[in-house]
Amino acid sequence: MDNKPIISLCIPTNGVIEWVFPVLESIYSQKVDNTLFEVVISDNGNNEEFFNKIQEYKLDHENLVYEKTTAPLFLSEPECYKLAHGCFIKFINHRTKLIDGTLDYFINFVQKYVNSDKKPVIYFSNNTLKTENTIQEYDNFSDFVENLKIYSTWSTGMGIWKEDFDKLRNNTNFNELFPHTTILFNERKREKYIIDNSFLLDEMPQGKKPKGNYDLFYAFAVEYPSILVNLVTSGDLTTEAFLSLKKEVLKFCSNLAVDYFIFRKYCSYDLSSFDKSMKVFFSIKDVYFSIFMQFAKQILVKLLGTFR
Repeated sequence: MDNKPIISLCIPTNGVIEWVFPVLESIYSQKVDNTLFEVVISDNGNNEEFFNKIQEYKLDHENLVYEKTTAPLFLSEPECYKLAHGCFIKFINHRTKLIDGTLDYFINFVQKYVNSDKKPVIYFSNNTLKTENTIQEYDNFSDFVENLKIYSTWSTGMGIWKEDFDKLRNNTNFNELFPHTTILFNERKREKYIIDNSFLLDEMPQGKKPKGNYDLFYAFAVEYPSILVNLVTSGDLTTEAFLSLKKEVLKFCSNLAVDYFIFRKYCSYDLSSFDKSMKVFFSIKDVYFSIFMQFAKQILVKLLGTFR
């Protein structure tokens, strides 16, 4: 492996001190040999305090790579991957701490397949899916994407072999809202796809720190389904899988509407395109019926919780 680290933990960030440094501590506190991994940070923020603090932190961690980037919003993710040297790249959200043993878990996975000519595509869904078995294996791309449900939009589960990432040409146009899908969905002809639903990452509360200000309903109700339509058109996703995922998208967007329009939860996103965006792939009748059902479910859960 030419002295490469086994794994690169890639953390794109806009420089939120309260998130990034607890994540870093969760990595280095696992006491794993520093030669086996590296941490790669790409920073598209403008927080001078964060910049100064990360420079100090680097002095004690020689396997920490840090670079400023001008890539906007989510496009800092592929920029981070370009800096990686490890055999396997694992995306780490700047708000998700590794639980004890997670780094060893990732390294053991990579070592199992690193010398294989038939490396699987792997997605770490972090106990978000309701599955009978923690490890699900599929022999075709369409089943893999369908069984990821809405979580193929979730870059936190993303992992990619460095050699697969490097096969993408330098002029690749990454999707601006979901750049990881450009990478993950490029691997459509593999013999094995794995969804690992083990609980490995612990997400910190958002608090009042903004997660983003992009157009939320355009992203999930228009852009993401459009990505899926392209997969159907290319023959890589079945119509049945698309329709199943379309239902997942409607349910997901309905829950967002309940959270932000009805319960008025804190939100930094742009919600203004709701009416326009939800009409692209769904009927208004279906949208409002779905919102009603998700609202009813949330109310029922709250009521049941008061009686426990």
